[in-house]
Amino acid sequence: MQRPLAARLPAASPERPPWTWTPAPWVFALGAAGLALFAGVTTVERPLLAVGAALGVFALGVALALRAELPRLALGVLGGVLLGYALLGRGFAYVGAAPLYVGELTLVLVLGAALLMTRPRTLARLPLAWLLGGLLLVGLVTTLPHVGTYGLDALRDAVLWGYGLFALAVAALLLRAGGVLDAARAYARCVPVFLWCAPVVIVAGEVAAAALPRFPGAAAPLGELKGGDVAVHLAGIAALLLLGLPRLLASGRAALLPHAAWARREWVWWALWLAAAAIPVFRVRAGLLSIVVAVLVVVLLRPGSRWGKPAALTTLALAGLLTLGGGITLGERRNTISAEALVQNLQSISGQSDDSYRNGTRSWRLNWWGDIARYTFTGPYFWTGKGYGINLADADGYQLGYAAGEARLRSPHNGHLTLLARSGVPGLVAWTLLNLTFALGLLRAYFRARAARRELWARLNLWTLAYWAAFMTNASFDVYLEGPTGGIPFWCLFGFGIALLAVQRRSPPIVSPPLPPRGAA
Repeated sequence: MQRPLAARLPAASPERPPWTWTPAPWVFALGAAGLALFAGVTTVERPLLAVGAALGVFALGVALALRAELPRLALGVLGGVLLGYALLGRGFAYVGAAPLYVGELTLVLVLGAALLMTRPRTLARLPLAWLLGGLLLVGLVTTLPHVGTYGLDALRDAVLWGYGLFALAVAALLLRAGGVLDAARAYARCVPVFLWCAPVVIVAGEVAAAALPRFPGAAAPLGELKGGDVAVHLAGIAALLLLGLPRLLASGRAALLPHAAWARREWVWWALWLAAAAIPVFRVRAGLLSIVVAVLVVVLLRPGSRWGKPAALTTLALAGLLTLGGGITLGERRNTISAEALVQNLQSISGQSDDSYRNGTRSWRLNWWGDIARYTFTGPYFWTGKGYGINLADADGYQLGYAAGEARLRSPHNGHLTLLARSGVPGLVAWTLLNLTFALGLLRAYFRARAARRELWARLNLWTLAYWAAFMTNASFDVYLEGPTGGIPFWCLFGFGIALLAVQRRSPPIVSPPLPPRGAA
């Protein structure tokens, strides 16, 4: 009997580094002593800082005890945090205490693990790491002058580029632990969890938002998911399923399942995917575009992808909506799931919709984006932008009306233009060069892997490219990369891509065996 495909693919060993290094215990001892002294001095004056220092001592002690497993421990914690962002939304971002929430604490963990457990030359050999360093340098130069004026607001706005440290840390830890394939397998195992939970969380957030729990001081409850955020993850999952990666990455008993069992699973996953995608597709233009772009990347570069199941289910769902006529309404008018709402959403992208709300927001954004382009490319903010900390909506005259106590808009619903407005043209050039190099690197690696018949690497390259394209699309129409729910997952995917490209360059040219015939066990 023929062995399953996953069992016949190259093992993860080529990505494991030939060297190991563990920091000396005195590094941890000195750090713990310093934090303990700091805690003793600040106990009376700043009790909150003292508690933080005490927790730091405990963390260093754990790191000392588990230093050999520190890279995988840090990556495991990061994976749990990413799943929390995906399923619980903005409410999860408030876990912790200002200004150190769960995202910032996780950054300290993964960055500390990377600094302690990897060598600098690990990343120094990677061109993408240097380009990312250039972006971080431009961001630092345009942020520091404004910290004295705007304080924490400057640091909060600076996460747009500051979360790029996640990419460096993730890439270093994945290369150190030899965990590129393990990370992909972990993501594939989380896909069913997300697909089963996301529809329930989305509906609960739409019809019973007031009843959802929230952390003290949080501006949003747990489970309040933005349509665009959900759509980006659904785009990544769609690309994963279209490429057949869950089966390729399967291990253990799942690798022994016959083709018929995998086909049944895929039908269920696609049905759940459509249920989760209903509100993002029918209500949010950015969400619809994100999914379309990711799917197009896969279909155009790999025409033989598995699009039969989603196409059949989508046709059946649309036929059901046409039969219902009025559709299904969840709360607000814009939450209507109907064929008419889908058409309105599609028309609003090109400005041909008769929906005054959609046309109004489109005109508002285009006017603001035009002003940003004028005062940077041909205006006084060419080199440095307006900096980080200033409220761009107030400064540019595009602030919306908010009720008392509500958070005010700070960015122009376009991450690329936010970077231009705050870091000037040098920041936009660094951002564009970094992302173009990343995308072209994945594209080139994809074609090389296909030519060498390295099927697993080829599909991972294409999946990463499609997922990245979904992030970039949603960031073009929403305040997405400026916060932890979008910025941290984006930069983690970026770090995964850096490690993926590095592993392929240094691993031997193993030729993957051909795919098994359909129905083979």
